[in-house]
Amino acid sequence: MANYRKWLGAGFGSLIGGPIGGMLGFIVGSAMDQTEELNDPALITKEISEFEVNLIVLASHLIKIDGKIARAEVSFLNAFLNSYFNPAFSIERTHIIEHCLAQDYDLDAACHSIRTHTPHATRIQIVHLLFDIAMSDGTFSDREGYFIFRISGYLNINDIDFKKIQTEHLIQNPSVYDLLGVRSTASMSEVRTAYRKLVLKYHPDRNKDASEREKKRLSEKFQQIQEAYEKIKSEREKVKTI
Repeated sequence: MANYRKWLGAGFGSLIGGPIGGMLGFIVGSAMDQTEELNDPALITKEISEFEVNLIVLASHLIKIDGKIARAEVSFLNAFLNSYFNPAFSIERTHIIEHCLAQDYDLDAACHSIRTHTPHATRIQIVHLLFDIAMSDGTFSDREGYFIFRISGYLNINDIDFKKIQTEHLIQNPSVYDLLGVRSTASMSEVRTAYRKLVLKYHPDRNKDASEREKKRLSEKFQQIQEAYEKIKSEREKVKTI
C-alpha cells in the first residue's frame, strides 16, 4: 500500500465537521443493530466523518464499475480505511462499504463536498488512492481508467496532473494484461498465445548463459508472467460461472 502519511496531515476527521446527514445516520443505525456491543451513536458519527463516507462512495462505485465486485479491491479499501482512520470503527466501516456497493449515490455531490473542503494536494492523493484500489486485484480495465479520469475532473485535477498520476501507476503497477502484452479485451486464445511466447523467452532453460544477476531478473519476470496468466485464466473462468 502506498504511503499516505503526508496526505493525512492532522487527520481527515477535522477536514469536514460532521457526518453526511441521513445517509450516515441510517448506516450507523444499521451497523449498531448488527453489532453485539452497541457503540455510542454520537461517538460513531464523530469518528466517521463526511469526508470518509464520500471516499467510500467514490471507491465503492469504482469497485463495481465492471459489473462485478473484486474481493481484493474491497479488502484493499478496508485495509486502507482501518490503517488511516480509527480502527475501532472497522465494523461500522464495513457496513458502510457494503451499503454503498449495493446503492448508487450522487458522485458529483460527493466530489463537490470533497472539492469544497480539501486542498488540491489532498485531491491529488485521492486520485492516487483510486488507482491503487483499481489495481489491487491485478487488473486495470478501460472502464476503471475512464471512471478515475472523470472523477479527477470533478475534483478539479487538471489533465497534466492526471497524466502524471496515471503514468506513475501504470509504470509501477503493470496490470496482468500489460505483463503479457495484450489488451484486457483480448480473447483467451490471444492471451494463451502471448503467454506461451513469453514463457519460451524467459524460461530458465533458455537463458543458461546469462549472468547470475540477469538470471535472477529473468526468473522474477518468468514468475510474474506465470502468475499473470493464472490470474487472467481464473478471472475468466469465474465470469463464465456467473
